[in-house]
Amino acid sequence: MTDLPDKPTFRVSEIAWYYGVSEKTVYLWIEHKHLETIQTPKGQYRITRESVDKCRFSPRPQKEV
Repeated sequence: MTDLPDKPTFRVSEIAWYYGVSEKTVYLWIEHKHLETIQTPKGQYRITRESVDKCRFSPRPQKEV
């Protein structure tokens, strides 16, 4: 499994890459409260590490090299 960087919050694009889904899917997860977020002063979402750890969805499998 590919690990996320060691930091407290993540951009929507990072979470989409981690789970192997589109950014639109991540926004739907946020809307349906599957992921907890913090909103920046400019209105962007940041997903918390704790939320990712508790998420019921599985990350994409790591490709064999």
